[in-house]
Amino acid sequence: MNRNSTLLALILALGAVLRIAHLAGLWGTLALKVPIIDSAYYHARALDLLAGKGGEEGIFFMSPLYPYVLALFYKLFGPFPQTAALFQMLGGVALIYMVYLLGRRLFSEPVGLLAALLAALYRPFVFYEGAVLSAVLILLLNTGALLLLTAPPHRPRRDLLAGLLLGLSALARPTALLFAGALAAGFLFLPALGKRARAAWLLLGVVLVLLPVAGRNYRSGGEWVLTTAGLGMNFYVGNNPEAQGDYWEAPFIRSAEPQYENSDYRLEASRRTGRELGVAQASRFWLGQGLAYIVSRPLDYLELLARKFFLFFHDTEIPNNLSLYAAQIYSPFLRYLPLTFGLVAPLALAFGLLRRRRMAIPPLVTIYFCSYLAATLLFFASSEYRLPVMPVLLILAAAGLVELWHTAKAPPRVRFALLLVLAAGLALPLNMPTSFTTTRANPRMDFFNLGSTLLKQGRHEEAVVPLQRALIIDPAFVDAHIALGDCYSSLGLRQEAIVEFERAGLDAQREIRLLDAERTFNEAQAKAQQGDIPEALKIYRQGLELNPEAPAYVFFNMAYLSLLTADTTRAMEYLDEAGTADPQEERVPFLRGLIHENRSEWFPALELFLQSLRLNGNFHLARAHAALMHLNLGDRGEAGKLIEPLVGQRFQDADLAALVEDIADRVGF
Repeated sequence: MNRNSTLLALILALGAVLRIAHLAGLWGTLALKVPIIDSAYYHARALDLLAGKGGEEGIFFMSPLYPYVLALFYKLFGPFPQTAALFQMLGGVALIYMVYLLGRRLFSEPVGLLAALLAALYRPFVFYEGAVLSAVLILLLNTGALLLLTAPPHRPRRDLLAGLLLGLSALARPTALLFAGALAAGFLFLPALGKRARAAWLLLGVVLVLLPVAGRNYRSGGEWVLTTAGLGMNFYVGNNPEAQGDYWEAPFIRSAEPQYENSDYRLEASRRTGRELGVAQASRFWLGQGLAYIVSRPLDYLELLARKFFLFFHDTEIPNNLSLYAAQIYSPFLRYLPLTFGLVAPLALAFGLLRRRRMAIPPLVTIYFCSYLAATLLFFASSEYRLPVMPVLLILAAAGLVELWHTAKAPPRVRFALLLVLAAGLALPLNMPTSFTTTRANPRMDFFNLGSTLLKQGRHEEAVVPLQRALIIDPAFVDAHIALGDCYSSLGLRQEAIVEFERAGLDAQREIRLLDAERTFNEAQAKAQQGDIPEALKIYRQGLELNPEAPAYVFFNMAYLSLLTADTTRAMEYLDEAGTADPQEERVPFLRGLIHENRSEWFPALELFLQSLRLNGNFHLARAHAALMHLNLGDRGEAGKLIEPLVGQRFQDADLAALVEDIADRVGF
């Protein structure tokens, strides 16, 4: 083994030891054991896949690749978030090696070794390797594509394989398509990048991955969507009158959790247009809203762009799902890793600006970096979305250090001084805290989200501590006071709950009464699941005495239970109450439709099923029953149009699968 091989082995070993130390500190903590927001979504989808329930129904809203990878990890070594973290730590060590290979290929052996060392010590890499998010998967796919694209001599199969990797990356986050498109254009119009045929092979690889997904989206939701239907929403999040450059939570969504974002953005788009919109139609609506803001307020938009540009280059790791700053509290070892964006970026940028011909940056690398910068400017700034540029920046920073070493030994050292002064000059603004970046580095939201997740899971005792920590950081955090009051109330600590509700500025007695009603409703649901329908209805009515303005699901459940006791009149009354409580609840007209269907009243049943489908275009049971009503009315053509998107799909509900198969046979599919 030569000297360079020994150094590389030592760097890889160092990277592995550092990651093991971080994982050991994080292993038993709630920060790893309890996934939140996107992590919770990915974890739940992976568990569904393991259970044979299939993936997300309808058009994909969240990027679909990561849950499948996660499900594979879970199948091999157990369905726990720690499993994902362990595999991602191994992926992190592999990434260090890939950075070495890329740095050596682009510049030299010393640059490759130094870049690998920087990757081993880079704090955000280690943080994301311990999070149930797609960040590490994207890093591996993108870096693999860069290695293939830069490998001499250029061969079609390498470009094809690079396209396949970028297509997979787009299924983990669609921003990879910006790079694929920009690079294909570069192949066509920049002779320095190589032959034009490379564009065709690259795009062919991307299309081979994405075309089946687009077909699946059409079959599931009736609309052609290449990857996911979140484009318009994400564009509007980053481009609206209230946007500040990072993720903006719209006031009309119940939560930033994906399942609420999807439905609430669609419902709000439907409300604003006055007609029911599908997922892809809603995406186009929000894209139009973002563009309308840009056109109507160009000066504000330019200011917003400048802020996004600043945030992209600032040292602060802007959280979108999970915060590095909270992870540092749970795993103190993480904060001792020395390398941050604010140290890497100034040196990388200084080298890029003062590079010599013998160490020129390949145009392909520039296109890659600019593509991800453009993604931030198009949407919003986020640590996780910036992360894919880091292999390139680490290599450029390593090249800058090597250049400093060489110029320091060669009088008159003018270039050494220029590089050092420029790097220091860039470091000042990129590391200078502002009120905005200081707020974003505050981990209060992580503790609040963790506490809220535990609260929803009924783990009230465990939820208390993270909520208290959120309030230690920000004593005026109203939502945390409310959530902590909920915890105390559920634990029987009524006086403590009253104090928290009063600190939140609420009517404490009313909040206690509403929580008592919610617990009563939960008790009623438990009775219903045990099969004691009369007792369940009795307990539901007791809950209504505490909270007559109960949420729609309570009245819907009571309607369903009333139908089980053959009390159709009372069921209709409860459905009226449910519709008043939530006019967008698609199950209300559906259940009404079933009542009419059971009476053989085909036409009113059809109208109600179609109303339900307008409220939720992915409500497959409503679609199937509407098709059945068309058949009963003798209209096979309309029945066929309705049932076509469901034909060939796998459903978790055996009754739905049988109904779809029966209708498909009757209409001739």
